[in-house]
Amino acid sequence: MPYLYRCAQCRTEAPERRDAKTEAEADQQAHRDAAHGGHRPIDGDGIDHVHAAGRGDGWLPNGSCLAVLVLLALVLSNCWGR
Repeated sequence: MPYLYRCAQCRTEAPERRDAKTEAEADQQAHRDAAHGGHRPIDGDGIDHVHAAGRGDGWLPNGSCLAVLVLLALVLSNCWGR
């Protein structure tokens, strides 16, 4: 499961998901060094488990949504056909 570093104080997150938690911790330390002088932000920061990036550009529905839409279309066409 991918990891992503987020800083609540800056309201920012790492530019990419990391497969290893140690890589996300490196992002965390790099941000702390660059933006907070190496200190932990007062408002907090952390590394979250996130879902893998989705395929495609997000405009097309996923498979289960598409199946529900097809079933709905069949039901509606049956109602209008009578």
